[in-house]
Amino acid sequence: MLGVSARGLSHEERRQLAVNLTRVLARYRPILDAYIIEFFTDNLWGTLPCSWQEALDGLNPPQLAAQLLGMPGEGEVVRYRSVWPLTLLALKSTAYALAFTRTPGFQTPSEFLENPSQSSRLTAPFRKHVRPKKQHEIRRLGELVKKLSDLTGCTQVVDIGSGQGHLSRFMSLGLGLTVKSIEGDRRLVERAQRLDRELLQALEKEEKRSPQIRAAGAAAGGAGSPAATEPGCPSGPPGPGEPSGGLLQPGPAPGPAGGDTDSAGPAALPSGAGLLC
Repeated sequence: MLGVSARGLSHEERRQLAVNLTRVLARYRPILDAYIIEFFTDNLWGTLPCSWQEALDGLNPPQLAAQLLGMPGEGEVVRYRSVWPLTLLALKSTAYALAFTRTPGFQTPSEFLENPSQSSRLTAPFRKHVRPKKQHEIRRLGELVKKLSDLTGCTQVVDIGSGQGHLSRFMSLGLGLTVKSIEGDRRLVERAQRLDRELLQALEKEEKRSPQIRAAGAAAGGAGSPAATEPGCPSGPPGPGEPSGGLLQPGPAPGPAGGDTDSAGPAALPSGAGLLC
């Protein structure tokens, strides 16, 4: 599947692509929002049109991949055992037309030139337990939120569906934002709390080893108790006015290289960073 590449598209072409994507996502929202477990618990198969069920019933995964995704095995020819309904063919054609290419059209981001598995723009504590793709995403998104917060005067950030809290931790202790994390899965909340504790311990150790890292909260007047844990909201590092170790951010990176043109990471920020719940 070749797919669409946004690179090279004009502003109007990108706008129209976004409109088309939004329409398709809205039309097929019930299918897109479904979890695999709901296929069994909510009988999602029964919600599909009868004509779709007749066309897809009995196909094994390789056959589905070949017919729906156009990904036949080596030497295999795609064969349809029946005539597919126009609505299903329309969905397939639309997906082909609007799918983004999986072939990278750019060089490796500069932050991964030295080590493909570790971003040079994130310090070690923020990379722990985080895959390279996620490292890149939380850095880019976190810095974007920081810029928007500075421009608009926003003082509170809410991370809905925060999962294990990787983005929230980076925005809070890496960028100095005040963040509230909301997550409905208790297992993810418990893991986020454990990772919070690990990061705070790492921050304390790093501050002792690296005098150049400024303490965030060292001058706070009196220590308060950590924020209470609310249902669906992982407890995080201490909030403003409470000692919180240090803010870890690497210094400015060298000039853009390898096609990565985003700005250098911010330096350590003043005290008051906290993951509030």
